[in-house]
Amino acid sequence: MIKASGDSGGTSPSGCFTAILIRHGQTKANTMGMIQGQSDSPLTKEGISSTRKKAEKIKGLCFYAVFCSDLGRTVHTLEILKEMIPSLPDPIFRFDLREIDFGDLTGLKRSEIMPQILKHKANSHLNYPGGESGAQLIARVRNFFLEQFETHFGKRILVISHYGVMETAARQFSGAGPDEKVIIGRDDIWEMAFQSSLSAVKKVL
Repeated sequence: MIKASGDSGGTSPSGCFTAILIRHGQTKANTMGMIQGQSDSPLTKEGISSTRKKAEKIKGLCFYAVFCSDLGRTVHTLEILKEMIPSLPDPIFRFDLREIDFGDLTGLKRSEIMPQILKHKANSHLNYPGGESGAQLIARVRNFFLEQFETHFGKRILVISHYGVMETAARQFSGAGPDEKVIIGRDDIWEMAFQSSLSAVKKVL
């Protein structure tokens, strides 16, 4: 483990389990307002630039482990981070960090299907046609973080994923209400410090 100057060698400074969460950079589909789900789209110049800004924010930290969604847009985001922070541990790619599977709605304009999205958010047991339910997304995100809490207590990890994963983590662990809009700014990074396996304090870096 390479220790960054002024950092604690991948240990959590608060003595708990800390996850640093980064969303993938902006993609071409994002700019078109399209639903990507588990399909993919290349990063834009803005997405690459934003990812570099995020790398600058965390380059003084050290991570015990790096986890990344196995979709192309998150893998590319990780590659940019790795270029700027060569000391990052070898990544572990995880299917359970993927965005929700929108099934037959994948590739459609978000504005056109917002009524269906809101219906599924209010009824998490419903599957998107040919895809996942909100409950399935909640289960895999929740299980991922509980697994990391148990295996990396006292450590800091880096997680590169998607809006849906980060939104779910905020609602499951940091008290974001069901009607509260979860906002992830273009250059935002989240730090989630887990005080227990069911509770985390979230702040934006």
